[in-house]
Amino acid sequence: MILIFRNKKIILGLTGGIAIYKSVSLLRRLVNDEGADVTVVMTKSAQQFMSPLIFETFSGKPVLTDMFSGIHISTRHVDLATSTDAILIAPATANIVAKTASGIADDLLSTIILTGGNKAIFALAMNDNMFANPITQANIKKLRELGYGLIEPEIGDLACHAVGKGRLADESLILNYLDQRLNGSGLLAGKRVIVTAGATREFIDSVRFISNKSTGKMGFALAREAAKQGADVLLISGVISASIPTGIQTIQVESAKQMEKALVENANVADFLFMAAAVEDFCPEKISDEKIKKNEAPGQISLSISPDLIVSFRNVNEKACVVGFSVETLDGKARSSDKMNRKKMDFIVWNDPSKSGVGFESDTNEAMMLGRNGQEWFFPKTTKREIAVQIIQTVVKN
Repeated sequence: MILIFRNKKIILGLTGGIAIYKSVSLLRRLVNDEGADVTVVMTKSAQQFMSPLIFETFSGKPVLTDMFSGIHISTRHVDLATSTDAILIAPATANIVAKTASGIADDLLSTIILTGGNKAIFALAMNDNMFANPITQANIKKLRELGYGLIEPEIGDLACHAVGKGRLADESLILNYLDQRLNGSGLLAGKRVIVTAGATREFIDSVRFISNKSTGKMGFALAREAAKQGADVLLISGVISASIPTGIQTIQVESAKQMEKALVENANVADFLFMAAAVEDFCPEKISDEKIKKNEAPGQISLSISPDLIVSFRNVNEKACVVGFSVETLDGKARSSDKMNRKKMDFIVWNDPSKSGVGFESDTNEAMMLGRNGQEWFFPKTTKREIAVQIIQTVVKN
């Protein structure tokens, strides 16, 4: 298992906003799940909302609350800022944004932020009117232009019982953004990447359909990794059971024809296509608008072949690097190689779902990737996230 923040030093800055309660779970994820070395710094206002003891429990370290107390005093703000990899302020109130934009350093956290420069990442959370205020917007714009990280708030229910843009971003989005800032090597910087994911449904009537077991997990892992490597990612998602990655442009579809339409409409700008969707091969020739009654069901259902999405993509874009996926249990390598050549792919990833923990409905995968020039790469069983890392790195470097 990869701990994505192993050996990374992170300062978690907490300011006085109601969203601070969400920072407890965020801290636990950073330390326990991802291996980060986290030092928590709380403002006086933050301590009015939650006790430092809670954060000491999850970080395993003292929480710093004051500029001039504790064992290490002299240049604490400098030492902390220069020795850390990132300064994550979550929640980041309108006040801390305004102080930073104005160069004010009147407590430990604001001093660390100014010393650390664009190591700072602000996960914004505030009342929707505060966020929309032109002064706040000007401050956010200034910080963004100076290279500070800004994670926009989400639209939803607020503590003031209003609904608007001001909620702290989802925990997964914050972690993905931090991952990109700390671990991305820019392999796909400036590139446009399309990733397809999930299953398609081909309806028989208004309630029944033909489909498959794809969850979308492999495609989502590829989309996240491509974004981390600097790509402009478009995710075209079929029916899924996993959570759609936050912060990535997504088009949701249901049928193979809908996915084909979305793919073709965006094909001409793509540099890479990762065709991880499990497109259902067969579709009924006739679809009933109403549910077919059991005693009126036909003796057989006539099926036709679904459109070949890679062929459709290639008709529009001949230059992009195309990575296909193949699910085969018999003569998988030969069949996958034949499919790659027939469809003019550059690479194909073969999975054998008959193996335990491989393919559909699993968090892990094992794969062999073939290249059009006869290359072969084997990726032993591991998490789909790690498989995605290996696929993208191998594709870009070959």
